Amino acid sequence: GAQPRVGVRHYAYAPSRMARLLWFCLALAAAAAQDYPSSTPPSTPETPSGDEEVGPDGKTRKEVAGQYIYCAEDNCYELLGVKPTSSPIVIKRSYRRLATEWHPDKNPHPKAKEIFQKYANAYEVLSNSEMRKNYDYLLAHPYEFPMHYLRFSSGKYAPKSDVRFVVFLVVLAVSVVQYLIQGQRRANVIQTLKSKRQFQERLKVLTAEIASANSSTKTVAKPRSGSGKEATSSKAKTNSKKKSENDEAAKAAEAKLLAELDPDLPPVPDLKHTLAFQLFTLPLTGSYWFKDTSDWVLKFRIMGKEYGPEERALLTRLALNLKPHEWERLSEEEKEEYLGLELWVKANKAAYDEELASSQDSESTRRSAKERRAIRQKKKPTDSVPMMD
Repeated sequence: GAQPRVGVRHYAYAPSRMARLLWFCLALAAAAAQDYPSSTPPSTPETPSGDEEVGPDGKTRKEVAGQYIYCAEDNCYELLGVKPTSSPIVIKRSYRRLATEWHPDKNPHPKAKEIFQKYANAYEVLSNSEMRKNYDYLLAHPYEFPMHYLRFSSGKYAPKSDVRFVVFLVVLAVSVVQYLIQGQRRANVIQTLKSKRQFQERLKVLTAEIASANSSTKTVAKPRSGSGKEATSSKAKTNSKKKSENDEAAKAAEAKLLAELDPDLPPVPDLKHTLAFQLFTLPLTGSYWFKDTSDWVLKFRIMGKEYGPEERALLTRLALNLKPHEWERLSEEEKEEYLGLELWVKANKAAYDEELASSQDSESTRRSAKERRAIRQKKKPTDSVPMMD
């Protein structure tokens, strides 16, 4: 054959180092394109039609999609950490990574087998193209499969309001209701008390006393003699004035009588008796209670000091189960008698209770029905209508 020209060399084809580097960069770019979507937002994958026949038996896509459990209460895409638009390669790569991490032979976690089974189930659904179409159709048409979501979904409470704000409103509402109940409670007792015969009799006596006291301080001028019309008009004015004075005297007598009975009535509505005020002052009252309790234990339990007059009165009042205003209404002789019994000693308190019970039993046989009824009325709590002497 023909001989090659002199001075011309023949080389075998071999890519240069720059060409190999270029091919390597192109391969990396292609791999990255598979992992990450393009800059334009991906469109939602087209879901198959529900009336499309997908089986040899003539079943539609809707009928076939409703036969499977898929990933139960979980989302298959979220389990594998992929998107509905991800390619099969990305899904497979994500599954392998999770399977390697949560394989029961490699992960000592007690729930590793359960979690690994979930990943395997999700990959089985998404790796099969036909099964994935059915699953996409179920996700796109949730209202066509109510039983699936009722069976495998669970409601979760996601509060939209701050919990602290809700608690504040609840406490405020409870406090308002407490304040209104206090006022209504006192008004009901007063209304019931006014209907009692004893109250009306006592009110008449006080009204007469106040009216007589007012009339004695005023000088009544005699009406001048004149014509009949003038006398009638003067008499009407006098009667009107007398009626207004009687009304004022009745109001003053009622206020005085209610003031006398106030210790036995429910307390006046006060914000201090509401939940909001008690919670607000809880740190202060708690510190006072801790200080007083510590001082009491230190003085009288550890150091063994004797009780003073205030401590003796407090212990006696607690032993008799009396409220502060009830203790103050006692006479000095009664207070001294109770203090002398030393009822804070358990033995003395037991002896006092036994003596009181025996005396009540002996007296109950000699009392009439009216007296026993009056005693039962006195034993009622202070919320009931107080008895009048």
